[in-house]
Amino acid sequence: MAPSDDSRDLSAADGGGSNRSLPAAATQTLMLLAGLLAVCALGGVLMAAFFLPSVAFASKAAESGVELFESYPDELKVAPLNEQSRIEAADGSLLATFYTENRIMVPLDQISPYMQHAVIAVEDKRFYDHGAVDIQGTLRALVSNSLSSSTQGGSTLTQQYVKNALLMDAVQRGDEEDIKAATAQTYSRKLREAKLAISLEKTWSKDQILNGYLNLAQFGPSQYGVQTASLHYFSKDAKDLNPGEAAMLAAITNGPNQFDPVKHPERAQDRRNTVLSRMLAEGYITQAEFDQYSQQPVGDMLHVQNVRAGCADAGGSGFFCDYVSRVLVSDPKFGATAKERRQLLYGGGLTIRTTLDPAKQKAAEDILNRKVKPDAESGFGHSIVTVEPGTGKILVMAQNRTFNPFEDAGPGETALNYNVPKQYGGGNGFPVGSTYKPFVLTQYLETGHSIYDTVPTARGVLTTFTARCLNRGRWYEKSGWDPDNAVGIALPVNQTVLDATKFSVNTSYAHIAQRIDLCDIGSRARSMGAVPASYNKLSDDAATTPIEDIYGSALAPAALVLGEQNISALDMAAAYATFAAGGVYCVPNPIESVTGRDGNALPTSGSQCSQVLDQKVADAVTWVLQQDLSDPAATGKGRVIPGHDAGGKTGTSSRMFHTWYVGFTKQLSTAVWYGSPQGNKRPQGTVVDGQRLTGDVYGNTVSLPTWQEYMTEVSKDMPNIPFPGQPPQGSLVGNGSTVADGGDKVPDVAGKSVEEAQKTLEKAGYVVSVRDGTSTDVPEGQVIGTEPEAGTTLAPGGPVTIVRSAGS
Repeated sequence: MAPSDDSRDLSAADGGGSNRSLPAAATQTLMLLAGLLAVCALGGVLMAAFFLPSVAFASKAAESGVELFESYPDELKVAPLNEQSRIEAADGSLLATFYTENRIMVPLDQISPYMQHAVIAVEDKRFYDHGAVDIQGTLRALVSNSLSSSTQGGSTLTQQYVKNALLMDAVQRGDEEDIKAATAQTYSRKLREAKLAISLEKTWSKDQILNGYLNLAQFGPSQYGVQTASLHYFSKDAKDLNPGEAAMLAAITNGPNQFDPVKHPERAQDRRNTVLSRMLAEGYITQAEFDQYSQQPVGDMLHVQNVRAGCADAGGSGFFCDYVSRVLVSDPKFGATAKERRQLLYGGGLTIRTTLDPAKQKAAEDILNRKVKPDAESGFGHSIVTVEPGTGKILVMAQNRTFNPFEDAGPGETALNYNVPKQYGGGNGFPVGSTYKPFVLTQYLETGHSIYDTVPTARGVLTTFTARCLNRGRWYEKSGWDPDNAVGIALPVNQTVLDATKFSVNTSYAHIAQRIDLCDIGSRARSMGAVPASYNKLSDDAATTPIEDIYGSALAPAALVLGEQNISALDMAAAYATFAAGGVYCVPNPIESVTGRDGNALPTSGSQCSQVLDQKVADAVTWVLQQDLSDPAATGKGRVIPGHDAGGKTGTSSRMFHTWYVGFTKQLSTAVWYGSPQGNKRPQGTVVDGQRLTGDVYGNTVSLPTWQEYMTEVSKDMPNIPFPGQPPQGSLVGNGSTVADGGDKVPDVAGKSVEEAQKTLEKAGYVVSVRDGTSTDVPEGQVIGTEPEAGTTLAPGGPVTIVRSAGS
């Protein structure tokens, strides 16, 4: 922004410099005077006879000047000024500001009278006495500037407002030609501003113009408008400025960098005292006030409050703040294009009230930073994210790092958000391990099975799983998949689905998955928001993309049974909130409301919730996960939340690289992650809460204790809301599956026709598919055998593949 004092504007005429010849200078002066005649006519000041020159060439110049004047627009049309937007926590406390020009608009009655008087005294002392153009001041400046190398300013505050408004409008639009036109050191530019100033004073009062100027002008290197400058330099509102502070800000407008009191205190002090002396001369302050404030050192006046645009100053909430900004810029409700939405955020004067709970956020930050130091030598990360069941409101988003989006990020600082998907500033997520098993359980129950069904625990190579969305309707791998267990108890030959979940038995869950469909498991998790973190939910076809395209090669039992896939902590917390909410899934939502600069509410996406699970199924899974937590022998180790019904599930990725706990009460669903954000590293030897980890590290080693401490702290003042009790016998999920003919052993159908074999297997209750194989002993078209082979223990509902001979 150019200085508000117009002294530099008159130092050169159109096309010339300070070494102009007297005739050239006089000609250009006469052209401007002629234009001013039109100004006078429009303003009701008829002084043409006084100013008309008698020489012929001057008459022609006057005619040209009038034509030039009349060619200019007579209405000031500019876009609203850029104004900073605020992101606030749920209690209204400020998290961050976003701006291209740091400006906060305030009405005139919220600006100190001293500030108003200071600007008038130094910029336009007869502001309330003359019209839009001060003929007396302009002529004095014109004559002086045209006859000597000295420069004087003659612009009124109205003209200065017009000039700055035109410049700022051009800057906001990025119009380089208009920027040049608004700053050109020419008389024609001033003529245009004069005409617009006259038009403006026909519709705006003097107070409105003064208010506009005080909100528009630059009062520091990066401070636009008096309210922002007052907060920056003095940490107070503009309405509370004293005479010395007001004079300081009025002084800065003449040269925002030159008179910046932080960088140039001596220059600023001299200029401040000049303003104070003019305030004294105009009767705005007393001699005593002049003496008091003119003798005050600049350093004693300043209480600088530096505010950077964006989330870098949001403290531990910086990652949540960054997430909010990305959500807003990606939401079509705030503009047709990402560019428009970004302009709205950085210049629209929005007040964005978020869902963040500051007290719970601080509790999470304190626990995380104590457990794992941000600059720990191991570099391991630890994070907590909480979603409110039934609304999707994000209440907490914390990690053991400081948010720093700049290149100078040091140890313990990052811009990578460990809690969110890639499209919102996160990475590719982390492998969730057995926290994925509840999605398998959900699909199992949704297809009519029971938590009391029995499944085998034996380990064995599994070569095929039903997967109707894949080629041939199944997942098949010749070498097979051989899942192992990591449990601390002796396993029976068979156990209930309930116990398989409580003790997180991988082999049993493999058999559970064989009774259903891998594609359906992935689709079920997707309905609850749990998809790979690298998948872009914002793409145009996100809602219709086939599940096999989302998962690709990850649509395999290791990923869809044991969680060897990367999902964000936020999506896991939101998915588990579905259980706590009786089957209602809500899209994670960080924004409570958005208010425009005019105080009116803007439309937002708000809570987007839908019933995605049968409530009986959701309640059954919730009850199972409560047992997982409360049973000291189960993976939850009895780490309950005192006074609150709660449930959850541990998760440990392959080779124990990443560990999790995701759990909930009726009001809070929280995911906790611990691992290395730099890649797969084993946590043995890392220090957590002052203790070095030794031996195997599981989900209940680090993440579960963190979850329990945090949930206990943030739930202590909340009432307990109980969950439904144990699923009743005889319900969809209560009485176990009926055993079909043939028991739980795969029948021997070798040598039979495919049709006979298929009938036998289907009568036994199995899901049957067929593939071709080669054999020198079995005639073409007859059955070689089955996968799994005859005699294998496989509960009804599991997949059996008939291997049909294609000859040798």
